[in-house]
Amino acid sequence: MAEQTQPPLQTLSSRALARLQKIADGNGLDPKSLAVFETQEQIVALKGIMEVSPLCETENVSYPGSVRGKDRRSVESFAALQEAILKHRQEFRENPDWVAATVKELKSSQNQGWGLHSAKVTLPEKSAVYAATEVCPRCRGQKMLVCEQCLGKGFVVCAQCQGQGRELCYNCQGRGEDPHQPGQACPICNGTRLAPCRFCQMQGHVACPACNGNRGTPCPSCQASGAMTQEVKVICGAETHFTLSHENLPSGLRRGLDRIGIENLGKGHADIVSSDPPKENKEDPTPKEKIPVLLYTATLPYAEMKMDFGGKKALVSAVGKRCALSGVPNFLDLSLKPWRDKLHSAALGQAPLENALGARAMKDILSLTATGKESERDVRKLYPFGLSQEAIGAILGDMRLALKKTTLKTRAIAASLCGGFCIAFFYFFFMKGIEAQATSGLDYRAAFGLDLAALAGALGASWGILNFSTRLALKSRFPQMPFALKQMIGKTGLGMAAEIIAAFILFLLLAPAKPLWLARIFVG
Repeated sequence: MAEQTQPPLQTLSSRALARLQKIADGNGLDPKSLAVFETQEQIVALKGIMEVSPLCETENVSYPGSVRGKDRRSVESFAALQEAILKHRQEFRENPDWVAATVKELKSSQNQGWGLHSAKVTLPEKSAVYAATEVCPRCRGQKMLVCEQCLGKGFVVCAQCQGQGRELCYNCQGRGEDPHQPGQACPICNGTRLAPCRFCQMQGHVACPACNGNRGTPCPSCQASGAMTQEVKVICGAETHFTLSHENLPSGLRRGLDRIGIENLGKGHADIVSSDPPKENKEDPTPKEKIPVLLYTATLPYAEMKMDFGGKKALVSAVGKRCALSGVPNFLDLSLKPWRDKLHSAALGQAPLENALGARAMKDILSLTATGKESERDVRKLYPFGLSQEAIGAILGDMRLALKKTTLKTRAIAASLCGGFCIAFFYFFFMKGIEAQATSGLDYRAAFGLDLAALAGALGASWGILNFSTRLALKSRFPQMPFALKQMIGKTGLGMAAEIIAAFILFLLLAPAKPLWLARIFVG
């Protein structure tokens, strides 16, 4: 039996070429005109170093009452609280265990911490929450404050009798004469013109309305608990310092790494492993520099290719297992020029849009525009290479204008019909007394709401019909394209809306029977 041979692994250069040929296919450039005539491939091992420094941060909170929650380390005073925090920080920094704990956290994270620079690693087992409770300094533990209105007396002078205990007679209004029997003494005050005060019952004072006679008000600082608690969360951990060795790296590889991002290499671009650095020799008296905590190696393929793009030479780099490319020229800018020119003519209304759809990229961008995806970012998802930013912006702008020109006639007819219908509707609504009958017996606010609803309904229905007509026109021209429910109706739609609003105001003012709310406004 013949020995079966495994197919050779696809090289990075062949993958890059196939990817670029796929982009060129159907876009005015023969895919076979793209070729790699010289390549150098290698496996690159990038070296990374991770160092860490201790980090202690605090979060402070104050609240009334005693300590809340569990796992709090309570101390006797606020001064002792600050001392406990300083001591915790010092012990954390001096105890080397935090390094081993940080390494454990890094190794358990994604890509074992590769590329994490200036990142914070929190160590919950090294952190703690301290709390202390003291007497409220405002009320000194009394839970109450002396009432500011009565100054702690619990009562205030009666405002009705000004502390006299008697007020002008409410029956004779202080005249002393019975109002029902002139010449006779008032039966309430017996002619003295004064009667016992009804508010203070002749006491001359009433209970303080601020403290209800309690002589004090609850302390707002401690919420009448008499104590305040300060709580400090000491968050211990480390700050990472990652460095990558850039020595002797090819310029194409540097560009590729910048494009991918060092921190993103672990997302399918490279194989990353970490290792502990060699242990320090304690017997060596020579002072050592700071020892890293982790050493990394990122292994990835790299290819540097000399390519031909239909007669134009370029040096292209491919980096990583996902074949990230850099140095690719904008080869589609020139190959799409015939269709870009036709698209520009369509945008000016000088040619049909269909003439510009001979290239696959133009159809793809039309599909994006029709579904409302009109940004360079959306185009880059389909064409990450080959098109310049200027070309994408010009194509998107012309495509929007061309679509508007394509539906201009349909939008104009639909807008005219909607505007005419609304004019007729408002004529009969106001001039034939329909509005007056509908609002008869209604409050002016309800009448205003009804008229406003009629205007909103006319605008909404017209806008919907215009939008539907625009989408129908596009669907008939391009049946294979998906179009969003909301379409660009442009100045035609704004003009239609202005016409409808003008007709509403005109017939509103000319109506034989003025609307109730309009008369209310003018009358005041």
